[in-house]
Amino acid sequence: IFNMNLFSVFKYLAFKIDPEIVHDFTINLSHYGPLVSELFSPLKTNEKFSLQAGDLHWSFPVGVAAGFDKNAKAIEFFERIGFGAIEVGTVTKKPQQGNPKPRVFRHPEINSVRNAMGFPNEGSEQILKNIKAAAHRRICLGVNIGKNKDTDEAHTPEEYAYLYKMFAPHCEYLVVNISSPNTPGLRNFQKRELLSPILAAMEAPRKEHPKPIFIKIAPDLDPEEVKMVCELSKEFSFSGIVATNTTIQHNFGKGGLSGAYIKPYAQAIRKQVCEYLREDPNQIVIGVGGINSYQEIKEFWKQGGSFTQIYTSFIYQGPKLLNNIAKAIQKDLDKYQLHSVQELVSHINELD
Repeated sequence: IFNMNLFSVFKYLAFKIDPEIVHDFTINLSHYGPLVSELFSPLKTNEKFSLQAGDLHWSFPVGVAAGFDKNAKAIEFFERIGFGAIEVGTVTKKPQQGNPKPRVFRHPEINSVRNAMGFPNEGSEQILKNIKAAAHRRICLGVNIGKNKDTDEAHTPEEYAYLYKMFAPHCEYLVVNISSPNTPGLRNFQKRELLSPILAAMEAPRKEHPKPIFIKIAPDLDPEEVKMVCELSKEFSFSGIVATNTTIQHNFGKGGLSGAYIKPYAQAIRKQVCEYLREDPNQIVIGVGGINSYQEIKEFWKQGGSFTQIYTSFIYQGPKLLNNIAKAIQKDLDKYQLHSVQELVSHINELD
């Protein structure tokens, strides 16, 4: 109980300070003192909670979404907290300042966060060094890659290919981010004529270093656009879709909104993605966006999804969220006399 209260105190104080300052402080603290995780009642790893899909193995079905650890500084901390995976980035080829501050805004009345950051990061070379420094990690590592703000349309495919080639030998999976609303023109790459060249440019480096690779999409696409991206994922033998990024369907001001507010938008897109990819067993769907309970994860599994990621719900609920999910999973395992999450997911549609 003390540990849970400690997070409440931390959150109370943190919410009185600018969100980006708090975020940077937390990541730096986690980087220099990963053992601080022990103060927050971390979830103990247990093989029965692990989940395998394709070539990916997560020690717990919930991972950290991209954007939280942009520069791969807190990998050990998130592993110790009990996450099954961490997706670092978004990483760009060159270091990038991002958009002018303030650019992160809390909306506690709707348990949401709005960000207009624009991929601020230390650049691919420094982030690769940070990843190499965590070489002893056991957590599944994903790298989310994006283009620099000043890279023109013609040179964008080769930039993604460059980043794939650089990071594939050092991580378990990669994600092509073409759905952040905070880099001008980036979401245009969700059109077939612009997305195809990016996926094609990666074919050569993928042969050299084959790794699972996903496309991250926005919750603001229409069904035809969702279908097109799913078709391209199959056509280029990608591993599947990460659904979804933040939404611009709001009236709060600049930036994309994440958290409870985007739940209906993200859920609708995830459902469509699962339907479009259902007949291809090689396609994996990673669910992110508004997920804040085991019940939602279970619904996602029923649709055909596998791994899930959280970000904003972790800011509002803290590490107890992972413990609550683990307890709820255990309850289902006991109820249905199953031995593992793997078994639970594979039989999910036969259960009441």
